[in-house]
Amino acid sequence: MTTTDRYLLAGKHDHDRLRVISEIHDGRTRKLLTKAGLSSGKRFVEFGCGLGYVTRWAATQGASVTGIDASEEQVAAAQALTREAVIDRVEFRAGSVYEPGLDTESIDVSYSRWLMVHLQRPVDAMRAIHTALKPGGVMVCEEADVSAVYAEPRSEAYEEMRDIGIAGGHARGVDYTGGRRAHLWAKEAGFEILHVDAYHPHYLTGEHKGFWNWTLRNAGTGLVTEGALSMTKLQELVAGMNQADESADTLVAHCRMHQVIARKA
Repeated sequence: MTTTDRYLLAGKHDHDRLRVISEIHDGRTRKLLTKAGLSSGKRFVEFGCGLGYVTRWAATQGASVTGIDASEEQVAAAQALTREAVIDRVEFRAGSVYEPGLDTESIDVSYSRWLMVHLQRPVDAMRAIHTALKPGGVMVCEEADVSAVYAEPRSEAYEEMRDIGIAGGHARGVDYTGGRRAHLWAKEAGFEILHVDAYHPHYLTGEHKGFWNWTLRNAGTGLVTEGALSMTKLQELVAGMNQADESADTLVAHCRMHQVIARKA
């Protein structure tokens, strides 16, 4: 998003993982956006849109929509998926949430998921969204608290992965536990808080159970490069997490997702 914010999971290798994120979260996201007032005729912008699953859904609700992402490669993929789906009133473009290139007071609803926790300046990002919203417009955020990841029976690999990830975020100046503070960031940015909630996915079996193992594998090269862990340790953690994922008796909890609806006065 800026020269200092650095996302470890960009690129073509991450497309399947982004699809699974959509499968896990989009049902709750759609309910949240409906609660926030997204409807036909509204001007909607998704920041950090990735492959555009939420953006395209908003278009099917009759909204006029734009998806903005820092990755030009993901924007191109989102455009291709939109053409395949033959959905109108959709624009995708590369850009920064800090300087989104939107007219002041031009949008009704903004949305982001898994964005603010990757930013060094989440309050500044929310201030930029505040500027783009019309009076009475709403910012909708879903942000993670990675500290809620666990396995039961306990998995040392899952616990160490979680702690290494959080520490690595701190080293980059970002807070992967920040979902629990998203409402405070929004208030500091000048918003009125209308709604807060949280949900916490748990899995015993299925493709989604191993999502965090998959995430570690995709981020692993970047984590090794920046010195957060060695290749030997990465391989050890993946093996331990595989063991937990493959056990039908082991419950794996994902991060807790915090939801915020905030209004511009």
